[in-house]
Amino acid sequence: MENVVRDRGGSATSSGKLLTLLSLFVMEFSGVREEDEALKALTSVLKRAVDVKGISLLDQDMKKVTGEDFDVQRYEDLMKWCKENSVSTFVQDGDHFVGIVPVMKRENLFGFILVVLPNQPSLEETETFRIFSFLAAIVLENIKLYKSLEETYNYVSNIMNALPEAIFVYGKDGVSFRNRRFIEANFPDQVMRKAFQLSEEVLELGKARVGEVEFEREYYSIVSQPLVYGERVFALTAVANVTATKELEKLRQIDRMKTEFIANISHELRTPLAAIKAYAETLLNNLEELDAETLREFVRIILQQSDHLEKILEELLDFSSLERKSLKVVKEEVDLCSMIEEAVDAMKEYGASRGVELYFEPGTDEARVMGDPRRLKQVLLNLLSNAIKYSKEDESEKFARVTLERNGNGYLIAVEDNGIGIPESMKDKIFEKFFRVDSSLTYKVPGTGLGLTIAKEIVEMHGGKIWVESEEGKGSKFFVWIPEGHDGG
Repeated sequence: MENVVRDRGGSATSSGKLLTLLSLFVMEFSGVREEDEALKALTSVLKRAVDVKGISLLDQDMKKVTGEDFDVQRYEDLMKWCKENSVSTFVQDGDHFVGIVPVMKRENLFGFILVVLPNQPSLEETETFRIFSFLAAIVLENIKLYKSLEETYNYVSNIMNALPEAIFVYGKDGVSFRNRRFIEANFPDQVMRKAFQLSEEVLELGKARVGEVEFEREYYSIVSQPLVYGERVFALTAVANVTATKELEKLRQIDRMKTEFIANISHELRTPLAAIKAYAETLLNNLEELDAETLREFVRIILQQSDHLEKILEELLDFSSLERKSLKVVKEEVDLCSMIEEAVDAMKEYGASRGVELYFEPGTDEARVMGDPRRLKQVLLNLLSNAIKYSKEDESEKFARVTLERNGNGYLIAVEDNGIGIPESMKDKIFEKFFRVDSSLTYKVPGTGLGLTIAKEIVEMHGGKIWVESEEGKGSKFFVWIPEGHDGG
């Protein structure tokens, strides 16, 4: 092998020929997706662009990809030198020239072109090799980047597909990605409308949004958060059926409430029993020493505590019937005005003991319905009792007002007070069994937590409705609507 021969002079490649060669390059490389395909395309272009006797394409490890067989070991040191210096070289080998052209971009080597030329290459030919090797390096680099991105995409997709939540990516042009769980889930339209609504809000506000949908006794959780890509913002939204979790939470909550209920009932029963026992023992041990007035007071307290005990037991029995769905109402014609007056009169003494004034404001002269007078009165007594019990201690003028008016095909009873009120978050829960408003003010108030549950059941058994309007710290207003006539019961 003779010494290295430098490129000889010659005219620069004409722009017309260069454009032709570039067009040829574009045609050969269009649709190339693999590295060996790119090297083969480069071989084809060079054969058509330069007069060569033989050509071979090697990868970065100097192993042949395509072309003629060469004694690669013979040129190994020279190829290493070309790589280290990022240059091409042509050497005379007998009656021909061998060219070594590294296919590289910056310091990234993708392979080598080994070419046999009949003559020493002209400047135009060496420039052609340089340009096409550089362009091929760009293509090969892009192929590697594409493969890397494709692998990353597949990796992330596999992670997304393995998640239990249904996930989709939402942008201004709609949904751009869905994981397998989302495709298979087939969520109800109501759930998807909410999911898209939250995704739109994320795009608009740039903040995470959370929502929940209940549909046909199934619970769905939706979480959408911003996903920034360059200057564009997408919404990454996850939808999950959380019915099992919700049911478990409900069961745990019911268990906690049952435990609290048992503790509360134990206290409620022990208090009147302790009072009855204490006063009865005093009477037994000191009967001859007590005067008539003291005896009368002791007996009054025993009777009062017995009534309280009886009320607790009645609530427990009613709740037991309610749980067994055996609670009954016996209907007859009921004069609501008279019933309300009786209930208000019955609670006036208790109200006076707590500084609460009770009064009734009828909005109609006559109001008759078909219902169970004892059960309807029980509902009203419970509402009045709560209005008195939950009055504010520091309020100078405490009241509980009952109103009655005609409303559609029935009558609307309202019990209003200016007591402690109910927090907004608790309004939907106060009719649930065992529930008591979690407040330091309510711990002082006796009760089983069953009264409103039973009241709601009684009202609904009459075909009516019960609801509340309340503002914490300002008071509550309970509404009971009873239809004029109802066949159920």
